[in-house]
Amino acid sequence: MADSWSSATETAIFISIMARYDHLLIFKSTYNLCLLTYRLTWKYGRDYKYTLGEKMKEDAHGMLDILVETNSVANCEKGKLLNALLLKVEQFRMYARISCDLELITPESLGKVAELMEEISKQAGAWKGWVESQR
Repeated sequence: MADSWSSATETAIFISIMARYDHLLIFKSTYNLCLLTYRLTWKYGRDYKYTLGEKMKEDAHGMLDILVETNSVANCEKGKLLNALLLKVEQFRMYARISCDLELITPESLGKVAELMEEISKQAGAWKGWVESQR
């Protein structure tokens, strides 16, 4: 009996933790960027799919990972993670621009990426400002 209660409690705690970040606008924007990245990079030619395309997907996933971690740590630790997120955003922005310059994605697609990147940057900056105000 104790084992089933323990398992149920652990499951409830896990679900509670999982639900803490998916309502955040920054998470939704980053998730949408990740989906868009997959939709754009699957068309890349062989020379770019496994280099530039993989790097973009890794960075998009990295941003999601950082957001989950940031939402799980104490406020005093969030600033460092948000700085890491902003760095990933800039790196991703550079790779998206290279993709457009190489004509792997259209300028319209780059515009969609840029909109999401701007949303993520603004939200991360606001979150970072809030964290710094809590000190």
